[in-house]
Amino acid sequence: MNKDLKIFFAYLRDIIYSPGRASIDRDELSDSDHREFAEALLAFGDMVKESREFALSISKGDLDIQIPAAENELSAPLKSLHSTLRHLTWQAKQVAGGDYDQKVGFMGEFSTAFNEMIEQLEERRNRMEQKAERDKANMDRLSRTNRIFQTITSSMEEWIVMVDRETGEHLFKNHAPENVLSNDDFEQQLYEILFEYASSIEDDDEPRKELFALVSDASIQHFEMMLYPIRWFDHKAVACVLTDVTATREEYSRLEDAAYRDVITGVYNRLYGMNILDQYTNEHIPFYLVFIDMDMLKYVNDVFGHSEGDQYIISVANVLKEVSPLANVCRLGGDEFMVLIRQNDMHCDMREKMEELRNKLIKSSAMGEDGKEKYVRSMSFGIVKVNEDGKFDKSEILSLADERMYEYKKAHKKERRV
Repeated sequence: MNKDLKIFFAYLRDIIYSPGRASIDRDELSDSDHREFAEALLAFGDMVKESREFALSISKGDLDIQIPAAENELSAPLKSLHSTLRHLTWQAKQVAGGDYDQKVGFMGEFSTAFNEMIEQLEERRNRMEQKAERDKANMDRLSRTNRIFQTITSSMEEWIVMVDRETGEHLFKNHAPENVLSNDDFEQQLYEILFEYASSIEDDDEPRKELFALVSDASIQHFEMMLYPIRWFDHKAVACVLTDVTATREEYSRLEDAAYRDVITGVYNRLYGMNILDQYTNEHIPFYLVFIDMDMLKYVNDVFGHSEGDQYIISVANVLKEVSPLANVCRLGGDEFMVLIRQNDMHCDMREKMEELRNKLIKSSAMGEDGKEKYVRSMSFGIVKVNEDGKFDKSEILSLADERMYEYKKAHKKERRV
């Protein structure tokens, strides 16, 4: 192969594999015909490089590149492809804007896929538009229903508060808080409680009832609340229907207190005392039981009258209250009392405490008009200490306390005088 052919072959190789360095030095060629051919080959190489760069830009999606000159016939198919891609880009933008009338009919399988995609998008848009219309109609109905609901509930005594289950936002109230709450400090406390309950409710939960109280140093307010999961416009909410049951609770407490209180002394009665004794024994709570018998109550009733006897009973009850603020003082009936207190709540020796109170009772004995003592107020007692592992039942504890009381009464018989 002669020198000129080698130059031409080298140029063609570089045009394909290394276009950046492809060149021909015409001065190295041996004759004028070869130099003329070199001019034509260089022109062909420029068209190849221009077409190559054009194709590379198209492959990267850069459709804004300068189009090769009209004389470059090699790039004609690429120009056609460029034009097609630009038109497809425009069509895609039209589709993105909602124009689903665009169709492609000149790119074989791509045209089929593109047109099917357009049909699916149009069908989806139609379904979405229909759903949006249904949602709007539903929202309109819901809005009308909610307005009716607000009108109806505004005349109800119950307080209805709609609470967002996720954020705690108050979506609706049929009454202002100041018209319901008895204390200005209760509002924040109430909303915290409502959100705590609301956040625990699920869509499919059944309505449930809760009882709670708002407490401050000055007052307490009790509420009964029904919780209903509900959809409030676009919120997952809970309808909290609150009823103020403070008066009912207070009346119940008053009746309960009356049922458990002795009429004469105001201390607890036998029923309450037996309930506490059952609780302590059933739960294995360590406690003290003190059984008390008033001395000479029958004599006082017979000689000085039942009015004086009642005063004697009241004085014994008042003394027994000093055992401890935590003690349960109960009048069992007639001249008998019982004191129950947990061992952990008794911070001194029980026997010493009872002797101290007995002596205080004696010193408070009733005086006659002549300044002389009419009779001695006194009491006898029996103490039973029941530990956590105690095996006694209720009747055994009472029998043991009664036995110890009579032993005490017998031992102090000579101290009692009229």
